[in-house]
Amino acid sequence: MKVRINDCLLGGKPAYDVQIIDEGATVQDYLDALNDFIRGHCPPCNGCTACCWERVPLTYPDVAAFLQDGWFGRQFQELPAPLSSFLQQYGYVYVEGPVVDISLGFKSDGSCIFLDTRRGRCSIYHLRPLVCQTYTCRRVTRRARELRGVVVNAGMDELVRRWLLEGRRCGRPPVIHEGCRPRPRLRDYPPGAFSGKERFAEVRLKNLCPPGLWRELYGLPGTGSGHIDRQLKGG
Repeated sequence: MKVRINDCLLGGKPAYDVQIIDEGATVQDYLDALNDFIRGHCPPCNGCTACCWERVPLTYPDVAAFLQDGWFGRQFQELPAPLSSFLQQYGYVYVEGPVVDISLGFKSDGSCIFLDTRRGRCSIYHLRPLVCQTYTCRRVTRRARELRGVVVNAGMDELVRRWLLEGRRCGRPPVIHEGCRPRPRLRDYPPGAFSGKERFAEVRLKNLCPPGLWRELYGLPGTGSGHIDRQLKGG
């Protein structure tokens, strides 16, 4: 175990905190630990689809997993611009000036494109993006919330960088669903910790975290947590 999710109270209500216990921990280690915690400590959704009506930002490894999947891969991998082709059909790209936001697409009723509304279930659960995997109805400590934000933002920036690079390689503008004076620029999305990586298991958390956040996460339970009431046994 390289990442531990600790059961705690926050404002008197059940919450969770993150502790990194191995310097080599990756984003996949974080996801595995959090998914295990959710299965053991959070009530089952039982048809609740509240989170499936919210915007779902995409990171590059999310899209890479779709393109490597058998069913999705057969649709796009032989195309000259597989990433843009996937986003054209299943994503939503909004550009305002130089700022690019890429998320999963949505239906006319506002629900996620992959929500099976009849059954109240995700139709691509095994491929659900990082944002979905890290969503929970529990409260989270500040440092746990900051870690999630750092990982999501870095992965989103890498997706935009790849989207721009693919458009340049193909000699055509990348897909945009909605724009307001769009002026996306590659120099605004430099290489980072996700660059050259296809999977979350290749990205180390230490390379993503600002030094202050890393010092809080890589230490003893409760160190620098700020607002944790107390640890709960069995976390």
